[in-house]
Amino acid sequence: MDESLPKKRRANYGWVILALTFGNIFVEGGVKNSHSVLLPALKQGFGGSTALTAGIFSASGIVGAFSAPILGKLLDMFGAKYMFLVAGIVILAGWWASSMVNHIWQLFVFYSLVATVGQTMIGFFTGTAVLTPWFPQTKGLMLGIADAGNPTGQAVITPFAQYTVSKYGWRSGFQALGIIFFLIVSPLNFLGQRKPPGYGNSSGSPKHGDSEESHRAGSEVYTSLEHDPIPAHNNQEHFNALSEASVWLLLFSRATQALSNQMTSLHIIAFFVSAGYGEMQSASAIGVAGLFGVGARPCFGILSDKFGRETVYSLRILMTVLSLVIIILFAKNAALWPLLIFVGLTGLSDGSGLLIGVKAADIYPSHVLGSVMGVIEVGRGIGLAAGGVLTGLMFDLYGNYTAAYWLAAFLLLMSIGSMWALKLITPMYTQRNLKND
Repeated sequence: MDESLPKKRRANYGWVILALTFGNIFVEGGVKNSHSVLLPALKQGFGGSTALTAGIFSASGIVGAFSAPILGKLLDMFGAKYMFLVAGIVILAGWWASSMVNHIWQLFVFYSLVATVGQTMIGFFTGTAVLTPWFPQTKGLMLGIADAGNPTGQAVITPFAQYTVSKYGWRSGFQALGIIFFLIVSPLNFLGQRKPPGYGNSSGSPKHGDSEESHRAGSEVYTSLEHDPIPAHNNQEHFNALSEASVWLLLFSRATQALSNQMTSLHIIAFFVSAGYGEMQSASAIGVAGLFGVGARPCFGILSDKFGRETVYSLRILMTVLSLVIIILFAKNAALWPLLIFVGLTGLSDGSGLLIGVKAADIYPSHVLGSVMGVIEVGRGIGLAAGGVLTGLMFDLYGNYTAAYWLAAFLLLMSIGSMWALKLITPMYTQRNLKND
């Protein structure tokens, strides 16, 4: 008989999904890290205050926060194939329209609203829901590889965006990036996406349209997890993520981490310029930090599979705190060594939020994971919404970034506490649901 059949059956289509997720998160990283380039350009172009200009990206965070639960539910219902196709189209429309505005308030419509909906569709939370069911035993590693797309996007897009904006203006920057993001997202996902294992099916039997390999992978999801999914979640229609204590703790941890990140990352180029560094030097440093993250995220994913999500999350967050302390105290008069240490520490520690997604995937099965991650994404949206404006207001008030960056460091410590609180309640919470099931 055909000897190639067993090999074909052993192939895991999840590797294709991994590549697609990497591409989507590459776009997310490119979007996020182009903000620090666009902020000073838009401020100069429209003559607004730091807080008002940062409000464009903060409003984007609000839209992302409140659209994520809806988009997560739609992902559970319809799958990624068409969701991601639409996402790329919406991103292109939003970025291209943003390039043609004449008043700053129009950016709140075309970027903060239109483009953000598309960007939220292909964010890390949807990537977690789509990818983790294919690799039930190595979720941390595979999400780490996929999330390496974020610093790769940072390393490639930040210098490219700075060069384009500096040479041709912010309008050309919006246009060029919009086209690039569309080409990466829409065609590839439409051609390559499949429903994840166990999608919409808690019974374990194959559904119409599911491949046999998807069914086999899906059957492993419920037997190989280090932390078994809470069994009360078998009914997708009646599942309510907002009633889950674990979801709220994950949301809080994500919110404080994202708030701190946005407070610093959105203003980081302006921070370094105020300390005496050049714009291209600062943008290139951020890009180099992204290169560190490409290798660090899979490595920390492996460590989290081995030593636990909370321990590794705490280590990465403390590295970020240390990087902030160093630049607050020593990044003056364009001294090189604080910049180099910042690049190394932030490059290795950036992307800590992926471990929050992995923790959620440890607890919840694939057919409700989109809804869960959608609610958790609200925390990220809150951070994106408040972080930029908060730092802008504090800068306008104090004339420097010192107080804002100290606050950002404190918020990171709060995020660590929330993750350890989750570790304490999860065993008791699982036992309760086992008893009630």
